[in-house]
Amino acid sequence: MASSKEAFERFRMWKKSRTVLKVTLLTNGGTPDTFVGVVAVVDEISEQVSFAVSADRGHRVVNFVGASFIVGKRRLEAERGEGCFLACEEIG
Repeated sequence: MASSKEAFERFRMWKKSRTVLKVTLLTNGGTPDTFVGVVAVVDEISEQVSFAVSADRGHRVVNFVGASFIVGKRRLEAERGEGCFLACEEIG
């Protein structure tokens, strides 16, 4: 397990480098939402990250309050409560 500080450092690094990510969100056991984009805004105080989605030029805001993190070399995973999961994987 990684700290939220480590996770948000990774989000800031990805934002600064404009790293393209494959993001998969799973909420309450529903159908996974997968998109490709970049980190647009990192707000560690409110524990939120906004992603700019390549396909529709929209934004998705993810709340990480109470999440636990696993930070790998090119991947970050977060789990919050039962059934809420996020995975970010570098693809570019």
